Amino acid sequence: MTALILKTVFFISTTCLVAMCRENNNTDTEFRLLDTLFTNYTRYRKPVKVFTKTVPVGVNLFILSLKDLDMKSQILHIASWLEVIWTDEHLSWNSSEFSNIQYLRLPADKVWVPAVCNLQEISGKKCLTYGSVKNTGSEVGVESSGLVTLAETIESIVSCSFNVQKFPFDTQTCKLNFFSPNSYLQDTNLLYNQSSFQSGFYLPNEEWDLVLTTVEQEENYTLEMTITFRRRPLFPTLSLLLPMIALSIMNTFCFLLPIESGEKMGMSMAIFLTFAVFGSMISDSMPKNSEHISWFSVYVTTQIILSGFSVIMETVVLHMHYKAVVSSRTEDLVDDVACQIGTLRKLFKNLEFVIKGDSQNKKQENKMSRAERFEKSLLIFSIGTNIVSFCTCAIFILS
Repeated sequence: MTALILKTVFFISTTCLVAMCRENNNTDTEFRLLDTLFTNYTRYRKPVKVFTKTVPVGVNLFILSLKDLDMKSQILHIASWLEVIWTDEHLSWNSSEFSNIQYLRLPADKVWVPAVCNLQEISGKKCLTYGSVKNTGSEVGVESSGLVTLAETIESIVSCSFNVQKFPFDTQTCKLNFFSPNSYLQDTNLLYNQSSFQSGFYLPNEEWDLVLTTVEQEENYTLEMTITFRRRPLFPTLSLLLPMIALSIMNTFCFLLPIESGEKMGMSMAIFLTFAVFGSMISDSMPKNSEHISWFSVYVTTQIILSGFSVIMETVVLHMHYKAVVSSRTEDLVDDVACQIGTLRKLFKNLEFVIKGDSQNKKQENKMSRAERFEKSLLIFSIGTNIVSFCTCAIFILS
């Protein structure tokens, strides 16, 4: 029993000793590899052994989330993962000579870094340069073949040109142009076949759906990365579109309200002011340019004009109606005074007064019926213009 325990302790001790020796050997080998690589290395030297050789650079962009898409300011705010890949021939080694070490992690400010800029970026970090990785904790991964990978998480604020013509059923596209400002000095070229724009790690947004990401090669080795979003139309439809349609229908029904109710002008003014408030809200959320005008804004402006026209026409109808009433009452008063002048005159002209009164009543009825006919014509005109304006804007928006 004692011999078995001694054998077990000896085996464990021997195993631990061998593992420690191997770890120390690997650590020593890694230090030796670093000394070999950086003995005559400088980060300011072109990463090729033949100076005239071109340095191919790949750019991989992984979109993580959409922070904001500001239509008014024409700004796209996204969180992304930027990965830049190139080959540094001065950082390659034969792994068989260094205990099969295939990979090293190094500080980014210790190696050569290509200059890569985003033309549409308006935040502080527009370019990847020597200074941008200094004292930032950025790291690079170096493979034995000399392949270097620099990856950073960035929050980009990009200037875009949005088209709001089909709001709230619009699709927005933003372009990111990457280029190397030192391409002519150090022959660093951004290559299409080594670059990508991926959305595999994208977190969904409540307002926008990510539709497409593409990469294209432009002239002078410029990469154009395009991202497309589609708006989710449910919320703006419920909060803006349907209330506007309801108000336009209510504006038409103002002409059906009886004149005697005394509420025609109040209802028309209330609807007009509501249209004005909605128009102000929509105008504040749209970009201040004349290149791409929203068809929905055109529809709202049309409804404001029609509502103002309804207020004016209601004033005319009320004027026509009450003018007939006041004129009839005035004529009746004058006739009553004239009829009291004398009994004799009244006896002889009684028949004439009755006939005249009948003609005045008919005249009053004609004036009132004329106001009613005019109001019916306005009702038909209002219904027609509302249908035409709605159908026209719907065709342009959904086309």
